[in-house]
Amino acid sequence: MSSLTPKITALALASIVTITAVPSFFSPQTTLFTEQEISSIKKFWSKSGRHVVTFLPGSEINGPYAPRQTPDGSTWLLNYFRARGNAGKVVPGKTPEALNDRQKQWDAWIEGRYSWDEYTAALEAYSKNKEETNGSAPAPTLKPAADPGPIPADLLELAGDPPRFVTAVTPRQYLTDFGDYIHTANDNVPIRRKYAYYRFSEGVMDPGTPIRPRLKQLRPLFTKAGLDDSSFRIFSAVSSLEGGFESVNTYDTGFVSVGFIQFASLKGGSGSLGQVLLSMKTQFPGDFQNHFRKYGLDVTPKGELVALNLETGEPKIGPDANTEIITNRRYPSVFVRAGVMSEPFRIAQIKTAMDQYYPANDTVTFNFQGKPTTARIKDFILTEAGMATFMDRKVNTGKYGDLVTILENIAYSYDIKSIRDLAKLEYQIIRAMKWRDDYLEPKFELSKPRDLGLTPSRGGSGRNIPPRY
Repeated sequence: MSSLTPKITALALASIVTITAVPSFFSPQTTLFTEQEISSIKKFWSKSGRHVVTFLPGSEINGPYAPRQTPDGSTWLLNYFRARGNAGKVVPGKTPEALNDRQKQWDAWIEGRYSWDEYTAALEAYSKNKEETNGSAPAPTLKPAADPGPIPADLLELAGDPPRFVTAVTPRQYLTDFGDYIHTANDNVPIRRKYAYYRFSEGVMDPGTPIRPRLKQLRPLFTKAGLDDSSFRIFSAVSSLEGGFESVNTYDTGFVSVGFIQFASLKGGSGSLGQVLLSMKTQFPGDFQNHFRKYGLDVTPKGELVALNLETGEPKIGPDANTEIITNRRYPSVFVRAGVMSEPFRIAQIKTAMDQYYPANDTVTFNFQGKPTTARIKDFILTEAGMATFMDRKVNTGKYGDLVTILENIAYSYDIKSIRDLAKLEYQIIRAMKWRDDYLEPKFELSKPRDLGLTPSRGGSGRNIPPRY
Protein backbone atom coordinates (compact mmCIF):
# COMPACT_ATOMS: atom_id res chain seq x y z
CA MET A 1 0.00 0.00 0.00
CA SER A 2 1.38 3.44 -0.93
CA SER A 3 1.90 6.17 1.65
CA LEU A 4 -0.92 8.07 -0.04
CA THR A 5 -3.65 5.53 0.81
CA PRO A 6 -4.04 6.47 4.49
CA LYS A 7 -4.17 10.14 3.50
CA ILE A 8 -6.95 9.55 0.98
CA THR A 9 -8.88 7.47 3.49
CA ALA A 10 -8.48 10.09 6.21
CA LEU A 11 -9.51 12.83 3.81
CA ALA A 12 -12.69 10.98 2.84
CA LEU A 13 -13.56 10.26 6.47
CA ALA A 14 -12.94 13.87 7.44
CA SER A 15 -15.44 14.97 4.82
CA ILE A 16 -18.30 13.07 6.51
CA VAL A 17 -19.21 15.97 8.74
CA THR A 18 -20.96 15.53 12.04
CA ILE A 19 -22.84 18.76 12.62
CA THR A 20 -23.76 19.47 16.20
CA ALA A 21 -26.88 21.27 17.34
CA VAL A 22 -26.89 25.05 17.53
CA PRO A 23 -25.85 26.18 21.05
CA SER A 24 -28.82 27.33 23.09
CA PHE A 25 -27.35 30.81 23.51
CA PHE A 26 -27.28 31.36 19.74
CA SER A 27 -30.37 32.99 18.29
CA PRO A 28 -30.35 32.83 14.47
CA GLN A 29 -32.11 35.42 12.35
CA THR A 30 -35.49 33.75 12.13
CA THR A 31 -36.44 35.93 9.17
CA LEU A 32 -33.85 33.95 7.21
CA PHE A 33 -33.94 30.45 8.70
CA THR A 34 -35.98 29.23 11.66
CA GLU A 35 -34.39 26.98 14.26
CA GLN A 36 -36.40 24.09 12.86
CA GLU A 37 -35.13 24.80 9.34
CA ILE A 38 -31.54 25.05 10.55
CA SER A 39 -31.88 21.70 12.30
CA SER A 40 -33.34 20.10 9.17
CA ILE A 41 -30.61 21.53 6.92
CA LYS A 42 -27.83 20.38 9.23
CA LYS A 43 -29.40 16.92 9.49
CA PHE A 44 -29.54 16.62 5.70
CA TRP A 45 -25.90 17.54 5.20
CA SER A 46 -24.61 15.44 8.10
CA LYS A 47 -25.74 12.15 6.53
CA SER A 48 -22.85 9.77 5.86
CA GLY A 49 -21.71 9.94 2.23
CA ARG A 50 -23.66 13.11 1.51
CA HIS A 51 -20.51 15.10 0.78
CA VAL A 52 -17.22 13.27 0.27
CA VAL A 53 -13.81 14.85 -0.34
CA THR A 54 -10.96 12.93 -1.98
CA PHE A 55 -7.86 13.57 -4.02
CA LEU A 56 -8.36 13.49 -7.78
CA PRO A 57 -8.91 10.13 -9.51
CA GLY A 58 -5.58 8.52 -10.38
CA SER A 59 -3.77 10.05 -7.40
CA GLU A 60 -2.91 6.56 -6.09
CA ILE A 61 -0.75 6.07 -9.17
CA ASN A 62 0.23 9.59 -10.19
CA GLY A 63 0.35 11.26 -6.79
CA PRO A 64 -1.87 14.10 -5.52
CA TYR A 65 0.29 17.10 -6.47
CA ALA A 66 -0.13 19.17 -9.62
CA PRO A 67 1.16 22.56 -10.84
CA ARG A 68 -1.46 25.31 -10.84
CA GLN A 69 -1.49 29.09 -11.37
CA THR A 70 -1.72 31.08 -8.15
CA PRO A 71 -4.44 33.64 -7.34
CA ASP A 72 -1.76 36.11 -6.19
CA GLY A 73 0.11 35.75 -9.47
CA SER A 74 -3.10 36.25 -11.43
CA THR A 75 -3.90 39.40 -9.44
CA TRP A 76 -0.41 40.76 -10.12
CA LEU A 77 -0.89 40.22 -13.86
CA LEU A 78 -4.17 42.16 -13.94
CA ASN A 79 -2.66 45.01 -11.92
CA TYR A 80 0.33 45.08 -14.27
CA PHE A 81 -1.82 45.22 -17.40
CA ARG A 82 -3.84 48.07 -15.94
CA ALA A 83 -0.79 49.97 -14.68
CA ARG A 84 0.81 49.94 -18.12
CA GLY A 85 -2.31 51.38 -19.80
CA ASN A 86 -4.65 48.47 -20.54
CA ALA A 87 -7.31 49.58 -18.05
CA GLY A 88 -10.69 48.23 -19.06
CA LYS A 89 -9.24 46.35 -22.03
CA VAL A 90 -8.05 43.07 -20.51
CA VAL A 91 -10.27 40.66 -22.40
CA PRO A 92 -10.68 37.31 -20.58
CA GLY A 93 -8.75 34.58 -22.38
CA LYS A 94 -6.46 37.01 -24.20
CA THR A 95 -3.18 38.64 -23.20
CA PRO A 96 -3.22 42.37 -24.01
CA GLU A 97 -0.68 43.43 -26.62
CA ALA A 98 2.21 45.60 -25.52
CA LEU A 99 1.75 49.29 -26.32
CA ASN A 100 5.43 50.03 -27.01
CA ASP A 101 8.87 48.41 -27.29
CA ARG A 102 9.64 48.73 -23.58
CA GLN A 103 6.43 46.92 -22.68
CA LYS A 104 7.43 44.16 -25.11
CA GLN A 105 10.62 43.74 -23.08
CA TRP A 106 8.60 43.60 -19.86
CA ASP A 107 6.28 41.02 -21.41
CA ALA A 108 9.27 38.92 -22.47
CA TRP A 109 10.60 38.92 -18.90
CA ILE A 110 7.15 38.02 -17.51
CA GLU A 111 6.82 35.17 -20.02
CA GLY A 112 10.25 33.92 -18.97
CA ARG A 113 9.36 34.14 -15.29
CA TYR A 114 5.99 32.45 -15.85
CA SER A 115 7.63 29.61 -17.81
CA TRP A 116 10.27 29.24 -15.09
CA ASP A 117 7.58 29.02 -12.41
CA GLU A 118 5.71 26.42 -14.50
CA TYR A 119 8.88 24.38 -14.83
CA THR A 120 9.90 24.52 -11.17
CA ALA A 121 6.32 23.85 -9.98
CA ALA A 122 6.14 20.75 -12.19
CA LEU A 123 9.46 19.52 -10.80
CA GLU A 124 8.25 20.19 -7.25
CA ALA A 125 5.00 18.33 -7.88
CA TYR A 126 6.89 15.37 -9.38
CA SER A 127 9.27 15.22 -6.43
CA LYS A 128 6.41 15.20 -3.93
CA ASN A 129 4.42 12.69 -5.97
CA LYS A 130 7.37 10.28 -6.04
CA GLU A 131 7.55 10.54 -2.26
CA GLU A 132 3.81 9.92 -1.88
CA THR A 133 3.77 6.92 -4.26
CA ASN A 134 7.05 5.33 -3.14
CA GLY A 135 8.70 6.31 -6.40
CA SER A 136 6.05 4.99 -8.80
CA ALA A 137 4.71 8.35 -10.00
CA PRO A 138 5.37 8.80 -13.74
CA ALA A 139 7.75 11.56 -14.74
CA PRO A 140 6.03 14.55 -16.38
CA THR A 141 6.90 15.79 -19.84
CA LEU A 142 8.61 19.08 -19.15
CA LYS A 143 9.41 21.96 -21.45
CA PRO A 144 12.82 23.25 -20.33
CA ALA A 145 12.89 26.80 -19.00
CA ALA A 146 15.58 29.14 -17.74
CA ASP A 147 15.47 31.55 -14.83
CA PRO A 148 14.99 34.99 -16.44
CA GLY A 149 16.93 36.71 -13.68
CA PRO A 150 15.85 39.71 -11.59
CA ILE A 151 12.88 41.81 -12.59
CA PRO A 152 13.74 44.94 -14.63
CA ALA A 153 13.97 47.96 -12.34
CA ASP A 154 11.35 50.02 -14.17
CA LEU A 155 8.90 47.07 -14.19
CA LEU A 156 9.50 46.64 -10.46
CA GLU A 157 8.71 50.31 -9.92
CA LEU A 158 5.53 50.04 -12.02
CA ALA A 159 4.03 46.80 -10.71
CA GLY A 160 6.08 45.53 -7.78
CA ASP A 161 7.84 42.19 -7.46
CA PRO A 162 5.51 39.39 -8.65
CA PRO A 163 4.71 36.40 -6.44
CA ARG A 164 5.13 32.93 -7.88
CA PHE A 165 2.84 32.53 -10.86
CA VAL A 166 2.61 28.72 -10.57
CA THR A 167 3.04 26.40 -7.57
CA ALA A 168 2.51 22.73 -6.70
CA VAL A 169 -0.84 22.12 -4.98
CA THR A 170 -3.09 19.17 -4.09
CA PRO A 171 -6.41 19.52 -5.96
CA ARG A 172 -9.42 17.86 -4.33
CA GLN A 173 -12.55 16.30 -5.74
CA TYR A 174 -15.90 16.94 -4.04
CA LEU A 175 -18.76 14.47 -4.52
CA THR A 176 -22.16 15.72 -3.35
CA ASP A 177 -25.04 13.23 -3.28
CA PHE A 178 -28.49 14.81 -2.96
CA GLY A 179 -30.27 11.47 -3.19
CA ASP A 180 -31.86 12.40 -6.52
CA TYR A 181 -28.75 13.94 -8.09
CA ILE A 182 -24.98 13.44 -7.73
CA HIS A 183 -22.49 16.13 -8.61
CA THR A 184 -18.69 16.14 -8.58
CA ALA A 185 -16.39 19.15 -8.83
CA ASN A 186 -12.69 19.86 -8.32
CA ASP A 187 -10.93 22.80 -6.69
CA ASN A 188 -7.57 24.29 -7.82
CA VAL A 189 -9.08 24.50 -11.29
CA PRO A 190 -6.67 24.32 -14.27
CA ILE A 191 -6.92 27.66 -16.08
CA ARG A 192 -5.45 29.34 -19.14
CA ARG A 193 -1.85 30.53 -18.91
CA LYS A 194 -1.53 34.02 -17.50
CA TYR A 195 -5.25 34.26 -16.80
CA ALA A 196 -5.69 37.62 -15.06
CA TYR A 197 -8.97 36.97 -13.20
CA TYR A 198 -8.22 33.86 -11.06
CA ARG A 199 -8.81 34.63 -7.37
CA PHE A 200 -9.82 31.59 -5.30
CA SER A 201 -7.91 28.30 -5.26
CA GLU A 202 -10.80 26.86 -3.21
CA GLY A 203 -13.19 27.65 -6.05
CA VAL A 204 -14.71 25.05 -8.36
CA MET A 205 -15.98 25.10 -11.92
CA ASP A 206 -18.55 23.17 -13.92
CA PRO A 207 -19.33 24.54 -17.40
CA GLY A 208 -22.61 22.66 -17.61
CA THR A 209 -24.11 21.62 -20.93
CA PRO A 210 -23.77 24.36 -23.59
CA ILE A 211 -26.97 25.83 -24.97
CA ARG A 212 -26.07 26.10 -28.66
CA PRO A 213 -26.23 22.35 -29.45
CA ARG A 214 -29.66 22.19 -27.78
CA LEU A 215 -31.33 25.21 -29.36
CA LYS A 216 -34.35 23.35 -30.78
CA GLN A 217 -34.91 21.54 -27.51
CA LEU A 218 -34.69 24.73 -25.44
CA ARG A 219 -36.71 27.05 -27.69
CA PRO A 220 -40.03 26.42 -25.83
CA LEU A 221 -38.35 27.36 -22.55
CA PHE A 222 -37.27 30.75 -23.92
CA THR A 223 -40.76 31.27 -25.32
CA LYS A 224 -42.22 30.53 -21.90
CA ALA A 225 -39.88 33.20 -20.48
CA GLY A 226 -41.19 35.74 -22.99
CA LEU A 227 -38.40 35.92 -25.61
CA ASP A 228 -39.09 36.29 -29.33
CA ASP A 229 -37.06 34.51 -32.05
CA SER A 230 -34.57 37.34 -32.53
CA SER A 231 -33.79 37.70 -28.82
CA PHE A 232 -33.44 33.93 -28.60
CA ARG A 233 -30.77 33.89 -31.32
CA ILE A 234 -28.86 36.72 -29.64
CA PHE A 235 -28.95 35.06 -26.22
CA SER A 236 -27.89 31.75 -27.73
CA ALA A 237 -24.87 33.34 -29.42
CA VAL A 238 -23.64 35.14 -26.30
CA SER A 239 -24.28 32.16 -24.01
CA SER A 240 -21.83 30.10 -26.11
CA LEU A 241 -19.10 32.03 -24.25
CA GLU A 242 -20.60 31.35 -20.83
CA GLY A 243 -22.16 27.95 -20.08
CA GLY A 244 -25.32 26.00 -19.50
CA PHE A 245 -28.14 26.75 -17.08
CA GLU A 246 -26.37 24.50 -14.56
CA SER A 247 -22.88 26.00 -14.95
CA VAL A 248 -21.07 27.30 -11.88
CA ASN A 249 -17.76 29.06 -11.29
CA THR A 250 -16.45 30.15 -7.89
CA TYR A 251 -12.76 30.77 -8.69
CA ASP A 252 -12.61 34.18 -10.39
CA THR A 253 -13.48 37.85 -9.91
CA GLY A 254 -17.20 37.16 -10.31
CA PHE A 255 -17.03 35.43 -6.90
CA VAL A 256 -20.07 33.15 -7.36
CA SER A 257 -21.07 32.91 -11.04
CA VAL A 258 -23.95 30.70 -12.13
CA GLY A 259 -25.99 29.94 -15.23
CA PHE A 260 -26.07 30.36 -18.99
CA ILE A 261 -25.00 34.02 -18.80
CA GLN A 262 -22.79 33.50 -15.72
CA PHE A 263 -24.84 35.66 -13.38
CA ALA A 264 -22.32 36.83 -10.79
CA SER A 265 -22.64 37.80 -7.14
CA LEU A 266 -19.55 40.04 -7.39
CA LYS A 267 -17.76 41.50 -4.37
CA GLY A 268 -20.97 42.59 -2.64
CA GLY A 269 -22.48 39.12 -2.63
CA SER A 270 -25.53 40.16 -4.62
CA GLY A 271 -25.15 41.23 -8.25
CA SER A 272 -27.14 39.70 -11.06
CA LEU A 273 -27.08 36.28 -9.36
CA GLY A 274 -28.97 37.76 -6.43
CA GLN A 275 -31.58 39.08 -8.86
CA VAL A 276 -31.99 35.63 -10.45
CA LEU A 277 -32.62 34.07 -7.04
CA LEU A 278 -34.94 36.90 -5.99
CA SER A 279 -36.93 36.52 -9.21
CA MET A 280 -37.31 32.80 -8.66
CA LYS A 281 -38.20 33.20 -4.98
CA THR A 282 -40.84 35.83 -5.82
CA GLN A 283 -42.46 34.05 -8.76
CA PHE A 284 -41.92 30.42 -7.77
CA PRO A 285 -41.61 30.30 -3.95
CA GLY A 286 -42.31 26.57 -3.70
CA ASP A 287 -39.63 25.68 -6.23
CA PHE A 288 -37.19 28.05 -4.55
CA GLN A 289 -37.81 26.30 -1.24
CA ASN A 290 -37.23 22.86 -2.76
CA HIS A 291 -34.10 23.74 -4.72
CA PHE A 292 -32.32 26.31 -2.54
CA ARG A 293 -33.68 27.14 0.89
CA LYS A 294 -34.00 23.52 2.05
CA TYR A 295 -30.26 23.13 1.41
CA GLY A 296 -29.15 26.30 3.23
CA LEU A 297 -29.19 28.96 0.50
CA ASP A 298 -31.52 31.96 0.36
CA VAL A 299 -31.70 35.56 -0.84
CA THR A 300 -32.73 38.75 0.97
CA PRO A 301 -35.38 41.16 -0.38
CA LYS A 302 -32.45 43.37 -1.48
CA GLY A 303 -31.03 40.57 -3.62
CA GLU A 304 -28.18 39.67 -1.27
CA LEU A 305 -27.09 36.04 -1.17
CA VAL A 306 -27.62 34.11 2.08
CA ALA A 307 -25.69 30.94 2.94
CA LEU A 308 -26.05 29.01 6.18
CA ASN A 309 -22.84 28.18 8.03
CA LEU A 310 -23.38 24.51 8.79
CA GLU A 311 -21.10 24.48 11.84
CA THR A 312 -22.53 27.47 13.71
CA GLY A 313 -26.01 27.68 12.20
CA GLU A 314 -25.39 31.35 11.40
CA PRO A 315 -26.78 32.77 8.15
CA LYS A 316 -24.03 34.54 6.21
CA ILE A 317 -25.19 37.46 4.06
CA GLY A 318 -23.71 39.28 1.06
CA PRO A 319 -19.88 39.20 0.99
CA ASP A 320 -19.84 36.67 3.84
CA ALA A 321 -22.22 34.47 1.84
CA ASN A 322 -19.74 34.62 -1.04
CA THR A 323 -17.05 33.26 1.23
CA GLU A 324 -19.33 30.56 2.60
CA ILE A 325 -20.33 29.36 -0.87
CA ILE A 326 -16.77 29.42 -2.22
CA THR A 327 -15.29 27.50 0.73
CA ASN A 328 -18.20 25.10 1.36
CA ARG A 329 -18.16 23.11 -1.86
CA ARG A 330 -21.63 21.67 -1.18
CA TYR A 331 -23.24 24.95 -2.14
CA PRO A 332 -21.95 25.24 -5.73
CA SER A 333 -23.46 21.79 -6.29
CA VAL A 334 -26.84 23.13 -5.10
CA PHE A 335 -26.78 25.62 -7.99
CA VAL A 336 -25.82 22.89 -10.46
CA ARG A 337 -28.64 20.62 -9.30
CA ALA A 338 -31.16 23.47 -9.61
CA GLY A 339 -29.97 24.24 -13.13
CA VAL A 340 -30.50 20.62 -14.12
CA MET A 341 -33.77 19.92 -12.31
CA SER A 342 -35.68 23.20 -11.95
CA GLU A 343 -37.45 24.79 -14.91
CA PRO A 344 -38.41 27.85 -12.79
CA PHE A 345 -34.70 28.43 -12.06
CA ARG A 346 -33.95 28.36 -15.78
CA ILE A 347 -36.85 30.70 -16.52
CA ALA A 348 -35.63 33.10 -13.81
CA GLN A 349 -32.21 33.12 -15.48
CA ILE A 350 -33.69 33.98 -18.88
CA LYS A 351 -35.93 36.75 -17.51
CA THR A 352 -33.11 38.29 -15.48
CA ALA A 353 -30.80 38.18 -18.48
CA MET A 354 -33.40 40.00 -20.57
CA ASP A 355 -33.97 42.61 -17.87
CA GLN A 356 -30.32 43.25 -16.99
CA TYR A 357 -28.24 42.49 -20.07
CA TYR A 358 -30.29 42.98 -23.22
CA PRO A 359 -28.89 46.29 -24.50
CA ALA A 360 -31.59 47.62 -26.84
CA ASN A 361 -33.12 50.21 -24.49
CA ASP A 362 -29.91 51.20 -22.70
CA THR A 363 -28.91 54.81 -23.33
CA VAL A 364 -25.59 56.47 -24.02
CA THR A 365 -24.81 60.19 -23.82
CA PHE A 366 -22.02 61.52 -26.03
CA ASN A 367 -20.85 64.71 -27.72
CA PHE A 368 -22.72 64.93 -31.03
CA GLN A 369 -22.93 67.94 -33.31
CA GLY A 370 -21.40 70.12 -30.62
CA LYS A 371 -23.70 69.24 -27.75
CA PRO A 372 -24.44 66.34 -25.37
CA THR A 373 -26.87 63.93 -27.01
CA THR A 374 -28.56 60.87 -25.54
CA ALA A 375 -29.48 57.92 -27.74
CA ARG A 376 -30.72 54.41 -27.16
CA ILE A 377 -28.55 51.53 -28.32
CA LYS A 378 -31.34 50.39 -30.62
CA ASP A 379 -31.32 53.80 -32.35
CA PHE A 380 -28.03 52.97 -34.10
CA ILE A 381 -27.68 49.19 -33.61
CA LEU A 382 -30.28 47.50 -35.80
CA THR A 383 -29.02 43.93 -36.26
CA GLU A 384 -28.72 40.84 -34.09
CA ALA A 385 -24.93 40.75 -34.50
CA GLY A 386 -24.77 44.28 -33.15
CA MET A 387 -26.99 43.50 -30.17
CA ALA A 388 -24.93 40.38 -29.42
CA THR A 389 -21.71 42.42 -29.51
CA PHE A 390 -23.06 44.96 -27.02
CA MET A 391 -24.58 42.24 -24.85
CA ASP A 392 -21.25 40.38 -24.74
CA ARG A 393 -19.58 43.51 -23.36
CA LYS A 394 -22.29 44.10 -20.79
CA VAL A 395 -22.43 40.48 -19.62
CA ASN A 396 -18.67 40.21 -19.20
CA THR A 397 -17.81 43.68 -17.87
CA GLY A 398 -21.09 45.25 -16.74
CA LYS A 399 -20.58 48.26 -19.03
CA TYR A 400 -19.86 49.30 -22.61
CA GLY A 401 -16.21 50.27 -22.29
CA ASP A 402 -15.11 53.12 -24.54
CA LEU A 403 -18.41 53.33 -26.44
CA VAL A 404 -18.68 57.10 -25.90
CA THR A 405 -15.28 57.70 -27.49
CA ILE A 406 -16.04 55.30 -30.33
CA LEU A 407 -19.33 57.04 -31.17
CA GLU A 408 -17.83 60.52 -30.95
CA ASN A 409 -14.87 59.60 -33.16
CA ILE A 410 -16.99 57.86 -35.80
CA ALA A 411 -19.67 60.58 -35.85
CA TYR A 412 -17.03 63.29 -36.23
CA SER A 413 -14.86 61.48 -38.78
CA TYR A 414 -17.81 60.61 -41.03
CA ASP A 415 -19.55 63.96 -40.44
CA ILE A 416 -22.75 62.27 -39.28
CA LYS A 417 -25.69 64.69 -39.08
CA SER A 418 -28.29 62.53 -37.28
CA ILE A 419 -28.52 59.52 -34.99
CA ARG A 420 -30.46 57.75 -37.74
CA ASP A 421 -27.46 58.22 -40.07
CA LEU A 422 -25.19 56.84 -37.35
CA ALA A 423 -26.93 53.50 -37.94
CA LYS A 424 -25.37 53.45 -41.43
CA LEU A 425 -22.04 52.92 -39.66
CA GLU A 426 -23.25 50.03 -37.52
CA TYR A 427 -20.65 47.75 -39.14
CA GLN A 428 -17.82 50.07 -38.06
CA ILE A 429 -19.29 50.44 -34.56
CA ILE A 430 -19.50 46.67 -34.13
CA ARG A 431 -15.89 46.27 -35.25
CA ALA A 432 -14.76 48.85 -32.72
CA MET A 433 -16.87 47.33 -29.91
CA LYS A 434 -15.82 43.69 -30.47
CA TRP A 435 -15.01 42.05 -27.14
CA ARG A 436 -14.68 38.30 -26.67
CA ASP A 437 -16.01 37.10 -30.01
CA ASP A 438 -16.77 38.42 -33.48
CA TYR A 439 -20.50 38.10 -34.04
CA LEU A 440 -20.11 39.20 -37.66
CA GLU A 441 -18.59 35.81 -38.45
CA PRO A 442 -20.69 33.32 -40.46
CA LYS A 443 -20.64 30.75 -37.62
CA PHE A 444 -23.21 32.94 -35.85
CA GLU A 445 -26.61 32.70 -37.53
CA LEU A 446 -27.51 36.31 -36.78
CA SER A 447 -28.69 39.20 -38.92
CA LYS A 448 -25.67 41.38 -39.75
CA PRO A 449 -25.09 44.88 -41.11
CA ARG A 450 -23.32 45.46 -44.42
CA ASP A 451 -20.21 47.55 -44.70
CA LEU A 452 -21.56 50.36 -46.87
CA GLY A 453 -18.06 51.42 -47.85
CA LEU A 454 -18.46 54.93 -46.49
CA THR A 455 -15.31 57.07 -46.43
CA PRO A 456 -14.43 59.36 -43.52
CA SER A 457 -15.18 62.86 -44.80
CA ARG A 458 -12.74 64.50 -42.40
CA GLY A 459 -9.90 62.09 -43.21
CA GLY A 460 -8.44 59.39 -41.02
CA SER A 461 -10.03 56.09 -40.12
CA GLY A 462 -12.81 57.08 -37.79
CA ARG A 463 -10.42 57.48 -34.86
CA ASN A 464 -9.99 61.24 -34.99
CA ILE A 465 -10.77 63.04 -31.77
CA PRO A 466 -13.67 65.47 -32.29
CA PRO A 467 -13.33 68.98 -30.92
CA ARG A 468 -15.03 69.69 -27.60
CA TYR A 469 -17.37 72.66 -27.65
